[in-house]
Amino acid sequence: MQIAMYEQKRISLTEEFPKFTSREIAIDQIKKRGQKRAYTCPFCEEFLTLRAGSMNEPHFAHIRGKSCLMSQAYEQYEKQINRESSNHSVIRDVIYDDLSTQGKYKPDLKVEHGFQAKLKENWKIVPDIVVKKGSQEFGISILTNVHQKGDENLVKLIRKRQKYFKEKELDVIWFVEDRELSVDLTYRVLFLWESEILLTSKTPWDCKWENLVHELSINDTYPLHEVFNYHGRTELTNDVRSLYYVNSNQDEITFSVYRMILDELNSPYRAFAISTGYNIQLSEALVIEDQLRLANDDLEERHMALFRSDFANALHIMMQEYKETYVPNIIQKSASLSPQTRVAKQKTVRKIKEDLEVVHWDDGTVSYLINKLKRGYITEEDVIKLEYYLRHNRELVVFKGWELRDIQAMATSALGRIDDPKVRIHLVEIEEL
Repeated sequence: MQIAMYEQKRISLTEEFPKFTSREIAIDQIKKRGQKRAYTCPFCEEFLTLRAGSMNEPHFAHIRGKSCLMSQAYEQYEKQINRESSNHSVIRDVIYDDLSTQGKYKPDLKVEHGFQAKLKENWKIVPDIVVKKGSQEFGISILTNVHQKGDENLVKLIRKRQKYFKEKELDVIWFVEDRELSVDLTYRVLFLWESEILLTSKTPWDCKWENLVHELSINDTYPLHEVFNYHGRTELTNDVRSLYYVNSNQDEITFSVYRMILDELNSPYRAFAISTGYNIQLSEALVIEDQLRLANDDLEERHMALFRSDFANALHIMMQEYKETYVPNIIQKSASLSPQTRVAKQKTVRKIKEDLEVVHWDDGTVSYLINKLKRGYITEEDVIKLEYYLRHNRELVVFKGWELRDIQAMATSALGRIDDPKVRIHLVEIEEL
């Protein structure tokens, strides 16, 4: 294995070799210290020596016959993380130390390295850290070196680990090093590797965002992603997921939270960025209640309010642009109706108004009329009823999620499908309410 205890401190060969002027000198000096019992096993405290041959990388080993199970488990774990960058151990150890500190004042919280926690069960694959809170248990895994080169192999590795953890019934939270984070908020697009897609997760805050997305998506006249200028490649669902990036520098480790709706699941991979992302300090992200917090509640509320406001503003601009482009031509065509058509229209309106019973919001009639308008197939009698209702009930602008401006947008859309001048003139009047 690559680690040992030396002068009451845990050291690794990766850190020790650069302290010498050459690799050969490093091997010679560490071998001599090991022969004089300077190094011990971090787990069983038996003496370690350095082995370095032409076939294997230099590593610490127990004296023959003294090997312990924990060191064997750690050696297996070392092979598992062999692909990771040097930042992996830094990030892992900081997360472990922070969670362990919480365990000192939370008696039902137990934090262990994965290879330690699953030693007795002899797991072949382990997360970096295992956390047990009461009866609940979950793992934490950190991935570095996530990039184009090797993405295909990494995808296979992630799938294999996720399948293994699922079989073991262990939920695992994944953190991704943020070197490959790529987002363009002008178009609300997150550019992803396939491996990043596999590492998205579902949290309670994702469910709250999902409810908001559903609320704003009730009106499908203007799809949510189009309002935000996102160019969807596929038919988007309302399935909001999150991805947690971790940044490591000399001063601190921070997390960034991105919530998204996955779009293209073939290369090039991308997602609709629901939130604009924000950074959160390690000490705040890793607070354990029933589970890891992984969010700043205040920032989430503010981002949701901003999302709602941005949607309303963008929708208003989109509707104004549509009206300025198309409505003048429609009004001009309606104004050119023949006198005979106008007289017939006035007679029809009078007759229907005489027979028109009072329409209530809760009797389903208005819903029926709106749905006919939405589909672009509405009769003269029905459009007169709808116009009459809207004109005399303008204070009731909401009906099962539809606002007056939404209904007006439907009328504008219907004008592009309906040629009957007797219907069109009422559609124009609905637009101008």
